[in-house]
Amino acid sequence: MKQTFIYERGSEAHEFVTEYEHQEKLRREREERRRKRQRRAHNNARLLKIKRRQFKLTIAAAVVLFAMFGAFVMLENNITATIKNISATEQEISQLKAENSALLSKINTNANLSEVKKKAMNELGMKYAKAGQIEYYTMKEQDYMSVEDK
Repeated sequence: MKQTFIYERGSEAHEFVTEYEHQEKLRREREERRRKRQRRAHNNARLLKIKRRQFKLTIAAAVVLFAMFGAFVMLENNITATIKNISATEQEISQLKAENSALLSKINTNANLSEVKKKAMNELGMKYAKAGQIEYYTMKEQDYMSVEDK
């Protein structure tokens, strides 16, 4: 085998190596660069995986927040609709109370004592009581029921 001596640069001492040693050194350097590329590729793949996981978590959090916001808006709309419904019902109750008061007033004005006497005598055939049919009594305390003449 033929030996060739190669002068190496970059070192303080100038040493001469054989061609085989030089080829071996170049092979080791290529192997080291290949291992570094593999480590870098492995690290890049691992970082990419982590970034994808973080992206998925961010998307999931955004979806959850969006769903919560939608639910909040829906609840607000339901509350507003319920408040409007309560207001309309209260207004209806107020109107019914006013109508009830008007009808009660109408009943009270129509049912006076003279009308009752006319109906009792004419339509029902009732007559005034005779003196022997009337009994009087006196009360020691005032009765809780009283008749108001209008």
